[in-house]
Amino acid sequence: MNKNKVVLITGVSSGIGLELAKLFIKNNYIVYGVSRKTFDMEKLNHICCDVSNYENCKNTIDTIIKKEGKIDILINNAGMGISGSIENTSESDAKKIFDINFFGCFYMCKFVLPYIKETKGRIVNVSSVASKFFIPFQGFYSATKASIDAISSAMRAETRPFGIKIINVLPGDTKTSFTKNRVKQFDGDYNERYIKSITKMEKDEQNGMTSSFVAKKIYKISTKKHPPSTQVIGIQYKLLLFLGKILPTKLIEFIISKMYA
Repeated sequence: MNKNKVVLITGVSSGIGLELAKLFIKNNYIVYGVSRKTFDMEKLNHICCDVSNYENCKNTIDTIIKKEGKIDILINNAGMGISGSIENTSESDAKKIFDINFFGCFYMCKFVLPYIKETKGRIVNVSSVASKFFIPFQGFYSATKASIDAISSAMRAETRPFGIKIINVLPGDTKTSFTKNRVKQFDGDYNERYIKSITKMEKDEQNGMTSSFVAKKIYKISTKKHPPSTQVIGIQYKLLLFLGKILPTKLIEFIISKMYA
């Protein structure tokens, strides 16, 4: 029974975050979930929080600690996407995706770590296969996920003496509302290739793994006694990453360019 264990999930109102909340509730965890909009679900303790806001994140952790006295698991799942060429991406869009995908993860980790140390708990950061394969017209998304890989690895080394588990999960294409929420724009000289690339990308996502499948994998990893440091989700993506390690970078970039651009 896990009725005394407290888990916090960001981006809980839809997709993988919602499915994760259902699984943890079903398995008798005390579940807190955050999202920017109000959200109600039986047995879920919801907190409205914009993860890109430093004070929001601090207040969220303080609220849970005041009520429960501890946090055992943090799952940084919140994220968003933008698309377009590097040249034509606006400063505001570039900052927004880093604020949510990277800084949201950083803020939550920063404020939860003092309490995770006490419980010898774990932090699960949801990255992406896109952190290893840099897809044209989705460069900023890949950059944010690669930065999550980097801080996860560094944090794992820093916190090792405290018995904390830092787990980095890399799902492949997953069918969620993420696709329809992606920010799009006219892309000037790149527009024809941009449209083809996004069309291919969105088709892959909509034919990808279900949110519930990915959530089950993350739940299993999150609760495993000896979890892996990094876990790719999806057999075909494990193969792709293996090929990415043995094939020349120039060849990988050529193949991706042909596929998406």
